[in-house]
Amino acid sequence: MSDTVQFTIVNIGTLSINKFWGETERVRSVSATCTLLQSGETRLLVDPSPEPAALEPMLYARTGLRPAAIDAVFLTHWHGDHRYGLASFEGVTWWMAAESLAAWQRQQSGEAALWERFQPAEGILPAGIALYPSPGHAVGHCSLRVETAWGPLIVAGDAVMTPEFFAAEEGYHNSVDFEQAAETIRAIKRTARIVIPGHGNLILNL
Repeated sequence: MSDTVQFTIVNIGTLSINKFWGETERVRSVSATCTLLQSGETRLLVDPSPEPAALEPMLYARTGLRPAAIDAVFLTHWHGDHRYGLASFEGVTWWMAAESLAAWQRQQSGEAALWERFQPAEGILPAGIALYPSPGHAVGHCSLRVETAWGPLIVAGDAVMTPEFFAAEEGYHNSVDFEQAAETIRAIKRTARIVIPGHGNLILNL
């Protein structure tokens, strides 16, 4: 298929607290899962995390690419752990879904210098990559639906935190709407063959 997209997980994210592991307080540093999508000649990096000092060598080790080779960055939502590494990509286009960008503007007016750099992603994503609205965790949260050789992939961001939260159909403790978060996970289960969660490794939805 001409619209088939290649994908590579650059960073496997972590949670500071995982209830399914019996944790009740913060026990580790948090980072988001970062994914490289390549559609034709266009390289799109989703949720650049961790910090640049860690992300840049990780990107090179996983993909052989330096930051200058990335064409665009996409954020699933505005939470800080999903954008720790943005400073490595100052020279590229930054995208978010329009609703997510508007929510960021409403809730974090002090970060105007940062969110003004972003463009709405509607109508301009590369072939084989589409916005997939995924509410519940954050207002305007938007995952990506990606056409791959193995079937539909959802790069979920925090719509799916980890494989455990996916199996339990539960949002994380900071979700804005737990019922909606659960419904979003059920929708992703009906849609995707593969899921990349916001803070864990790849899930095969068999």
